[in-house]
Amino acid sequence: MDQYELIKYNKDDIIIKAGDNASEYFYILSNGKTSSSYKFYEEYNHDNKKGSIMGLISSIIDEPYFSTIKVKEPSEIIRIRTNRLIKIENEVLIDKIYNYLYYILEFWLSKYYTILAINKVDLYNKDDIITMANIYKNNGFIDASYKLCLKFMELFPENSDIDKVKQFLNDIDYTEKLEHTDDCKFPKGYCLYSEIKPSDKIYIIKSGKVGIYSIVNSKQIVRNVYTDGYIVNGYNPTLEYQPLLTTAIVLEDSVIEIVDKEKLMEMMHKDKISRVHFIKMIAIKITNAICKLRAIREDKLNVKLIIIIYSMIKMYVLFNKKSNNLVLLYT
Repeated sequence: MDQYELIKYNKDDIIIKAGDNASEYFYILSNGKTSSSYKFYEEYNHDNKKGSIMGLISSIIDEPYFSTIKVKEPSEIIRIRTNRLIKIENEVLIDKIYNYLYYILEFWLSKYYTILAINKVDLYNKDDIITMANIYKNNGFIDASYKLCLKFMELFPENSDIDKVKQFLNDIDYTEKLEHTDDCKFPKGYCLYSEIKPSDKIYIIKSGKVGIYSIVNSKQIVRNVYTDGYIVNGYNPTLEYQPLLTTAIVLEDSVIEIVDKEKLMEMMHKDKISRVHFIKMIAIKITNAICKLRAIREDKLNVKLIIIIYSMIKMYVLFNKKSNNLVLLYT
């Protein structure tokens, strides 16, 4: 029974410390209160209450802790071996882990894009639709440009820009529209979804490559490039922060399984290998967002580059630890 252990902590005890190598455990606060602090982001602190999950992200991907968690009042904490995730049968706990990971991911991404866009764009509005469509068209992503405009016309038929959008569609003369041959095969250049309207699906890349983009400050920003084994989340951000909306484009002929949230949760409940794979995937995305925050706060250019390159390598070797060579997919 050493995989599950109820431990009592006294006020001011440190449960985990930022910078320390992650242990083989994660924690759930059973009773009491703890506080998490994040020095890489404006000395940010928040309190953890009963049921809070702690230490899972770093533990499952073997990454040093990025926060310090201190006990604020006498507390009881459940300590669980991280390798027990594959054996958990409690569906409520699995759902809790899923919701926790997505909240943390959106939280740190929103912090990053707030810093990136400060004093440059209205944080709650995208560039105008013609600007966005032109950027994608000029960068060779015609299908994304086309679908962006179509979705805009569908959602906002009374908008004052609707005639401009119709004219734009006529001008690009997109006669050979991309189609996917069956439920899983998608051709190079195919737009899976656009940032004007998020998808309600997730995309599991069986083979191929998918790029994730946003238009920020009237420029196309590469959010991530994902390859075999990775999961792309198309869900609408719950934080309602518009720069979190993304466009997903197939960068080479690919095989992609598309599932909805209900199917994903069923997979996490029943398919234990997929559960661990998925949790690792979201954990590395969170770490990647935190690395970007750390890099943008650094003054020295060489330190910025090292942090970003490290985060890229960490993502690419997550499911392929035997690779001795790596070609990064960014310029």
